[in-house]
Amino acid sequence: MGGNKSLRFWLIWGELGNLRFCPELLCFLFTAACELCDSSSEIALEEASEGSFLEEDWAEPLGGLAWHVARVVKPIYHVMVTETFDLRDGRPPVFKFGQAPATARACNYDDWNELFWDPWRLKRALRTKSLVQHGEPGRLDGIAAQAQAPRAAELDGHEKGTHLEFHSHLPLLIGNYRIFLLHTVAFCSLCCFWVGNLGRLQGLGVHLWRDHGWLIQASLGLLAPAWMLLYQIGFQALTPCLARRNRLRGLLQLICIDLLPVISFVALVWQHAQPEGVSQRFRYIPWLKVPTFDVLLVIHVFFSVFILILALGPRSDNLYRWKFYPTMSRPDCIPSGAFWLLTVALWSFFASSGTRYCSQAMLRIWDMYDSIGLPLPYLLGVLTTMVIVPTVLVFFSTLCFFLTFSISLVGSAVGAYRLGGVRLMCTRRGMGLTYLPETIVGRLLHLPPHPSRETGLWERFSWWRRRGRAEGGTAWNGVREEGWQRAAKGVRDGVRKGRGKKREELGLMHVFDGFDQAPHGVLWGQAFVDVWNKLLQELRGRDLVCDRELEFLSFRSTQEAFQGHVPRLFQALSLRATLPANGEARRRIVSLARSVQMDPLPKAKVMDMPTLSVLIPHYSETIRYSKKDLKGDEFRNFIERLEANDLAFGALVGSHGLEAALCEWASLRMQTLWRTVDGICGAYAHALDVELVDEDGSCEILSQYQAPEQHGTKAAVRQRLQVVVAMQQSLGVVAGGDLVLMRYAKFADPTGPGFSPQELQAVEAMFTSFGEFLSIAYIQEQVVDGEKRFYSCLIDASCEQIPIEGFEDVYARRAKYRVELPGFPILGHGKSDNQNCAMIFTRGEVLQMIDANQDAYFEASLFLPSALQEFCGPEKTKGRPGIVGFREHIFSAVGLLGRLAADSEFTFGTMIQRTLDWPLNSRFHYGHPDLMDKLQVVQQGGVSKATRGLNLSEDIFAGLDLSLRGGWTVYKEYFHVGKGRDMGFMSVLSFYAKVSMGNAEQALTRQWMRLGLHLELSQLLGVFYSHIGFYMNQCLVNRATKAFCFAAVLFALAGEAQESFSHLAVEMISSYFGYFYLLFVLASMLPFVFETMLEEGGLAALWSLGSSLVALSPVFSAFQSKLMSHFFETTLHYGGAQYIPTGRGLATQREAFLKSASVPVRIRDAGRGGWAVLVV
Repeated sequence: MGGNKSLRFWLIWGELGNLRFCPELLCFLFTAACELCDSSSEIALEEASEGSFLEEDWAEPLGGLAWHVARVVKPIYHVMVTETFDLRDGRPPVFKFGQAPATARACNYDDWNELFWDPWRLKRALRTKSLVQHGEPGRLDGIAAQAQAPRAAELDGHEKGTHLEFHSHLPLLIGNYRIFLLHTVAFCSLCCFWVGNLGRLQGLGVHLWRDHGWLIQASLGLLAPAWMLLYQIGFQALTPCLARRNRLRGLLQLICIDLLPVISFVALVWQHAQPEGVSQRFRYIPWLKVPTFDVLLVIHVFFSVFILILALGPRSDNLYRWKFYPTMSRPDCIPSGAFWLLTVALWSFFASSGTRYCSQAMLRIWDMYDSIGLPLPYLLGVLTTMVIVPTVLVFFSTLCFFLTFSISLVGSAVGAYRLGGVRLMCTRRGMGLTYLPETIVGRLLHLPPHPSRETGLWERFSWWRRRGRAEGGTAWNGVREEGWQRAAKGVRDGVRKGRGKKREELGLMHVFDGFDQAPHGVLWGQAFVDVWNKLLQELRGRDLVCDRELEFLSFRSTQEAFQGHVPRLFQALSLRATLPANGEARRRIVSLARSVQMDPLPKAKVMDMPTLSVLIPHYSETIRYSKKDLKGDEFRNFIERLEANDLAFGALVGSHGLEAALCEWASLRMQTLWRTVDGICGAYAHALDVELVDEDGSCEILSQYQAPEQHGTKAAVRQRLQVVVAMQQSLGVVAGGDLVLMRYAKFADPTGPGFSPQELQAVEAMFTSFGEFLSIAYIQEQVVDGEKRFYSCLIDASCEQIPIEGFEDVYARRAKYRVELPGFPILGHGKSDNQNCAMIFTRGEVLQMIDANQDAYFEASLFLPSALQEFCGPEKTKGRPGIVGFREHIFSAVGLLGRLAADSEFTFGTMIQRTLDWPLNSRFHYGHPDLMDKLQVVQQGGVSKATRGLNLSEDIFAGLDLSLRGGWTVYKEYFHVGKGRDMGFMSVLSFYAKVSMGNAEQALTRQWMRLGLHLELSQLLGVFYSHIGFYMNQCLVNRATKAFCFAAVLFALAGEAQESFSHLAVEMISSYFGYFYLLFVLASMLPFVFETMLEEGGLAALWSLGSSLVALSPVFSAFQSKLMSHFFETTLHYGGAQYIPTGRGLATQREAFLKSASVPVRIRDAGRGGWAVLVV
């Protein structure tokens, strides 16, 4: 694409506003614009209104852009919005359906987008005045062919959508019918096997097996046709845009191919009913002297197996009228197939015992009721209610448990390999760090390796020990008695005398041997000393180490290190606990030692890495704590006491300076926006700056900057790092009941109801501390000529400060850039619209999604160039990844519920995602801290989706669309960020309610339908059970528990009439239900125990397991499962998914008893319907 076309594309994309969620519409408008600009006709563009693209002063020269917004973008936006919203003058649009979900035939962003995939519908739905006038229905440039009659494309809102999102179980069953077919075939086959086996061995159900055994086995072939019939009917009902020929082809395939086992089964039954029965010979082939029944049976088996294999395969055909239909990448299925063989092998033992019990119970009941002559319909009703229903529910739900067990086993093995294997056992205790200096210098700073690198840890240890004994204990005792100087002196004396090994093998000493011949003027020793001392300064700045530990662990200088003044942590003989006392400080040092040894670690330099833009959406999180947040008078009294105890300190800092420092200190320990911005701007920038100074060959590159070296590195880092905080508009109610927008544009308006000087001061404090990298995007509304207009605005530290009258040291900022939007921008749940409006201000090649409850660390940020290099690696057959995912460290394990939530998130972010990446090949995007290829996400509509209700879990759709368009994701563990989770009872429950509702809405979308139909079966199983299948499994578990209880009680009561029923109830509870609950408990705890054992050791894993059991975490897991099943099922049936702001503060806020008790009561009442169904 030429330079002019690239500029044209980005200009059109920048002004589309909400239409950016429709990438094919963007391509259509871009193509039309190219044809228009390339044509020979001259077009007189109208002058623009003020401020359409950039600052007001720049608006006049770019007048043509306002024409694009007014005549092209706004009419299309109006048509899209009026589909589901009522527009009111001067007020935000009102959702037509209230709290209810939109109807299935209401077009959303995906429907409008896929309109441009279908030429037939596009010709009908797009009309322009110029097209009609000039009679050019096939010309794209007719949108603006004449200047005297410019008209935008008007979309016909009465056209049907491409997919109908019904709130029912139908989309879930249709999209994932292969999974349910597989379970159905497995269950029925095991039941048939045990019915025949028990009938022969124990004499149960003799009449049943003798009279109907062949019929039961033959009917297994009808399962695949039944599911294919449901699939064809449901798929054609949910996709109204299918071409007529494809509808006819689907029906013909159903009748002529899929229903072949039905035809052979009918012929088999008809032949059995003949007078000669199974003994009649086959008359059509005289030389084939076999019975006709046997021939039909073979044909029926062949048809059944053939249709079953066909049904379990992916549906890869383009059944639509679309000229463009994306194709998915096909990863290697061998690892995932082997994984599922292991899972099914584990699952088969429990599934076999369950179906054995079910078959045995059915045969016993059959014999009892057959003896009294009960009619068959009543008998089947009793069997279904008593035995089959609970057994089927348990059978369908237990595969997810055994998937968890397999993830624990395989994930631990894969994790041990990725995290360093045996080396991990040493580094997690702070031992074996002798190689750390050389590894960091070579793998992170990319300095040439030392010419002699032949020693291992044991050789170094044995040499130190032998040298110490040879010199009368000088080296060993020197470490113990007189410190590093005497030890180093003894070692050097031993080398000079020629005893021992050569000098290059002296532990850490050879790291500093390049002192005199440093490549490119960068010293080996100085490089590591810079990195290590900077890490310790970061730890000291966060108060994670004390001054004594800082002095104990730091290098004084490179010269002294070369002379032997080496911290004990890097001495080969140091087996003592030399790590800091603080657990977080120990974790960060061990994490650095672990990550730097991981393979593969891409080789990357700061000057060669792609540019990065970090996007942080901000909703209602606290920006920075103020005196008001820190309990007012108590905080003031605390300041006075500190000043009284240390007058010198109080005079030096002053009350205002001390208050600000303490507010910042508190903000860095809570889940605040300040902590996130401080971590990203501080850790990322400092790490890149240190690496840039010490990297091999960076001096020549830095010479291009006309500044001293330090300023040159900062300028280079600023070119490669940008942080954009998107301050989301939250709706608030003011007098009169009107809804207003309340983030930066509101709390910066002194005349508005949302004015907040504390928030303005917090924003100014962020600009003061992080202004080199920080920008803030927000949405501004302005009344122009009586019409309310909306703008995406950007401010940074260079913007003009506007003092607020009546307030001292309170300033607002004048917007640096303003981009006019076609209308009210917040049409979804907020976050996705907020990201969409801010993304036009990002300039990086790679985007990173960070939430306002996260943090970054200096030692992890050293691996940022390697992480970005994942997008620039060697070209593979399938290109570059679209999303690169990383692990998270959960720092909010405070309190019992906070620790349980942190443990759950820790397991999901490490072991589960590791296994989803390999061998399952089923990992998508989970919000943060993933890196995204900006070009790829722009081409698929952005980093999230924004349809109200349907896209409540907006982040996941970036990964779904990427996979559907042929892209893929990878997961790496050498880089990580911090993350906070909910810590209170109501906030934890609200979070699980939100994700459950989001997954229920996902199950209805076209993305999940197409993934379920197009993925390979082994990959589909991983995708399903790691997403919506997990929540569906919670519903099955709760239904199975109720069915078990009901059946057991009914059997026990029936035991009064016949004693055999009581025995069935006892067997059900003791031999089946007990194991079922045990599986549930193990599945909720086992992955965390295995991951803790891997990363922290067996004792830590046992301690975590014991503390969780003492805290009754299985009880909370059962309640959590009940809550998730309730919200998933109700949302799937009725819709109404809403964003729930959970709040992430400490669990110290008191909640009303009625509020806390309302959730369990609602869940209990909702379950009564299930009991009623079972009773009936």
